[in-house]
Amino acid sequence: MQGQDGIRRHLRRWSGLVPGGSLPRPLEAALAVLALAVAAGWGWAALALHLHEVGAARGGPGPGPVGRLFADASSPLTVWPGWAAALALGAAALRLRRSAVEPPPRRRGAPEPGTAGLRAALRREYLWVRWVLLAVGELALADCCRLAVSGAARLAGVRAAGDALGWMGVEAAGLVAAAAALAAWVLAFRAQLEAIGALPLDRPDPRPAAERRGAADGSGSPGG
Repeated sequence: MQGQDGIRRHLRRWSGLVPGGSLPRPLEAALAVLALAVAAGWGWAALALHLHEVGAARGGPGPGPVGRLFADASSPLTVWPGWAAALALGAAALRLRRSAVEPPPRRRGAPEPGTAGLRAALRREYLWVRWVLLAVGELALADCCRLAVSGAARLAGVRAAGDALGWMGVEAAGLVAAAAALAAWVLAFRAQLEAIGALPLDRPDPRPAAERRGAADGSGSPGG
């Protein structure tokens, strides 16, 4: 039972990485399906735009800057941002695990916040960075879907779909690495907030499982 409690606790912590982690299960599942549908739709749209720009470049003048990005599919120009973000966020996560959390910046001339105000500001920062993690995760998922759709189209015989497929994989891996590094930073930040009392500690309940169930449904007795 302790092993199961530990698994549930870790699942709660991971589900709490993004806003809405405490929503009802059916709503969480619906939002997850919606996120996957949006990412898959982007994969098909990106492939369609790539094929359109490649065809337009063969039959007329070269595409503009935006059209060139879709015509190239992926290149070193689009690969480096994800990996640079992953390295920066990974270093920030390691630094945060080894040092105390810093107070959020405040407006010039604003009074020094008290303990309660500082904790509230840190909780707001925690909420904001979880929204950023949600956006980065969706971006990584969309790029993975773009890679999968383009790879499947190439296997199906669409020759132009295989353009820069290798660079596309490196780009998707960079975004996944950036999302993972940001998740590590959020977990380290949460641990710091728990340590200063800004967030409740997520510790296992030492009571036996039968006693916990009795307390939850009101059937337990204090002297039992």
